[in-house]
Amino acid sequence: MKEKRLFRFSVLALSIILVACTGGSAEDGCPAIDGREINVVATTPMIGEFVSQVGGDNINLTVLMPAEVDPHNYDPSPQDAGKIADADLVFYTGLRYEPSALVKLLENSACSSEVLAEVGENVFPIEFKEEGHDDHDEEGHDDHDEEGHDDHEGHDHGAYDPHFWFDPNRVSYAAEYIESKLVEFDPSNASDYETAGKAYVTELKGLVSQVSELISTIPSQNRKLITTHESLGYLEAKFGLEVLSTIIPSVDSANEISPSQLVGVIDVIEDNNVKVIFIEAEAPSVYADTIVAETGIKAVEGLWVETLKEGQSYPEFLFEAVELIVENLTNTD
Repeated sequence: MKEKRLFRFSVLALSIILVACTGGSAEDGCPAIDGREINVVATTPMIGEFVSQVGGDNINLTVLMPAEVDPHNYDPSPQDAGKIADADLVFYTGLRYEPSALVKLLENSACSSEVLAEVGENVFPIEFKEEGHDDHDEEGHDDHDEEGHDDHEGHDHGAYDPHFWFDPNRVSYAAEYIESKLVEFDPSNASDYETAGKAYVTELKGLVSQVSELISTIPSQNRKLITTHESLGYLEAKFGLEVLSTIIPSVDSANEISPSQLVGVIDVIEDNNVKVIFIEAEAPSVYADTIVAETGIKAVEGLWVETLKEGQSYPEFLFEAVELIVENLTNTD
């Protein structure tokens, strides 16, 4: 296994060198667009969905990660280096969401650092509760101005939750940022991007009331849940659910936990009479069986939190997740 991993990284490193030697390095600059269809890369299917909604037929979009793959565990390929090098614009989640190997590939393969567009830092992200910050009041984040938003770039991005797609309002901020970057890099199609962006933001804002209505059907005493890892912070902040604990106290769904952490989760379940634990589809936890056996809690599988299924839209993703949560928190007997 070690030799296989070393070979993969060696091939990846060689691909970066080849890209740099063939004119794709930042020092050589980026090719002029000159009215052609721009090449846009998105790292994940989720980011790709947002970019597609705004860019439409005016862009040639490439999504690096396949659908239904956990982005935290994605291994970039040598082919990815070439796709990034050919891109006029690259959108990625940021906030330490993508694996470090992919981030390094973005930095080394892009024709210029100017083409790298980090979406997550432009949605007024909330902080992880594990960092000791429980204040998830969206109104406070909405009050940030551009100058205040820039201030948080100096912070450790590991403190910020990148799963902003569980709040459609945050997705609308992402769409507006994507629109601004597309207009900047392809001003000849500015009116198309602005029209599409405005229409998408209107659709996203309509999702808020629909999700609120669904969650309001859950009895107030049942609006507490346990998940695999910290991924539902925005759903909690915006819609009034309470994530009491997670099996893995981290953004990285592959992390392991100590026996004392496992006991802590069990204690939270028993102390709060929690009836349901949600197991994320992208990364089922090996610790879930132990928790179920110790507490008798009901394990609900199939909660997608990181990525889209093949052919799935963002609204479909959101409603599927919310409906699964609502159904199982409403019927806890």
